[in-house]
Amino acid sequence: MHVLLVNPDVRDKSVIYGNRMLNPVPVNLAYRAAMTSVAHRVTVIDENATPITDFGRFADVDLVAVTSKFFGERRTGELVRGFGELGTPVIIDGYFPSYDPEAERIGAAAVIRGEVEQVWPQVLDHAAAGRLRPRYLGGPVDLATLPQYGPEHLPPHDYVFPVEATRGCPFSCNFCIETRYHHESFRTRPIDQVLAQIDSRTGDFVQFSDINIVGNPRYARTLFAELEPLRVLWGSQATITIAQRESLAQAAGRAGCMLVFIGLESVHPQNLVASDKAWSRPTDYRGHIARLHDAGIGVIGSFVFGFAGDTPDVFERTLEFVVDNEIEICHFNPLGSGPGVPLYEQHRRAGRMIDPGPGGPSHLRASVAPVSMTAGQLEDGLEFLYTSAYSRAVTRQRLRRHTADRPLPGPQSAAKKRAIIGLNLAYRRAVERHYGSVGAERLP
Repeated sequence: MHVLLVNPDVRDKSVIYGNRMLNPVPVNLAYRAAMTSVAHRVTVIDENATPITDFGRFADVDLVAVTSKFFGERRTGELVRGFGELGTPVIIDGYFPSYDPEAERIGAAAVIRGEVEQVWPQVLDHAAAGRLRPRYLGGPVDLATLPQYGPEHLPPHDYVFPVEATRGCPFSCNFCIETRYHHESFRTRPIDQVLAQIDSRTGDFVQFSDINIVGNPRYARTLFAELEPLRVLWGSQATITIAQRESLAQAAGRAGCMLVFIGLESVHPQNLVASDKAWSRPTDYRGHIARLHDAGIGVIGSFVFGFAGDTPDVFERTLEFVVDNEIEICHFNPLGSGPGVPLYEQHRRAGRMIDPGPGGPSHLRASVAPVSMTAGQLEDGLEFLYTSAYSRAVTRQRLRRHTADRPLPGPQSAAKKRAIIGLNLAYRRAVERHYGSVGAERLP
């Protein structure tokens, strides 16, 4: 068979998704490409880099598999219909088909719920025999059984090489789909396999796809010690617990960690309590961020707005926070969630969900009606934050450590500085594309 694996175009071209460098291909596509290539011809396409505009080009494809998150659901339906006109069966997997009943109604030949790797060989066998089942249920795969993949198993791209060391998270925040999707479990891949995967990389930077690389601190310390002599720069997502112990932060810094994405969520403690994330305390953020900086690690801080405790002054308070703490990269998002998590059900029962309209959901529009401000105030606040935080003046303040003559702590200081300054320029361009300008100083 000729199997086509697709990462669908994300129609939300807001600041975050407007820059494809910030959206590496899902690592499960690479695993599946390696698994498929043993007995079949495989092609992998990331539509965020190479959109499919002519379905006829793929007339020789026997099976299509689309991995769909919630922000790719509309394009997933278009792909199902487009390939359906060619008579090509389409399988869908990911968050959208795992939790949204709408997935059953878009006409896919089969739906895979949950992690896909465990059932993928069976799906291929069934497809080759012409007897696909309408539904498959994936389970928590043993990461030690996953294959190695190389650049040939990834779509042509200009972004970083993805690697997975851990899967899942030991925490269970009420807005997070990742924990539910990964079966409320936390698993680690054997470190020798992780190192072998890194050896097959292209370029000098690795992006760990993990949602919490320090979910098992003992494993993380061992991994970091093995990474240290490789002199590879890398980034990952983690919880703030990476900085609760100075020794763990320092180990990550020595291992080449350049940036860590942390869901800081809010400057208001009550909002973290409402998210079942009381273990993450905003009163401790200043010290924890300083500890990461002391280890030579930059911070991608992600903030969410629209909690019941948020009033319109939260935007200026957050801007002050990111400047005072010199946060290298800032993400500002409206409160939202998808089917499958407790927060979504709370909002749905309370009648607070907002129809996204024909354009679909966006990371810059309210999808949940705020309690202590209007949806318009929320969206204006996001514009204020993005245009302010990425203005030249505020960027210089946030990046003082990176524009100073003194080196950063840890290895490859100059490379880290260049990369972080370059990323800020990419974000600034994305803000300008979306809002037309940057540089607002206060809310209207």
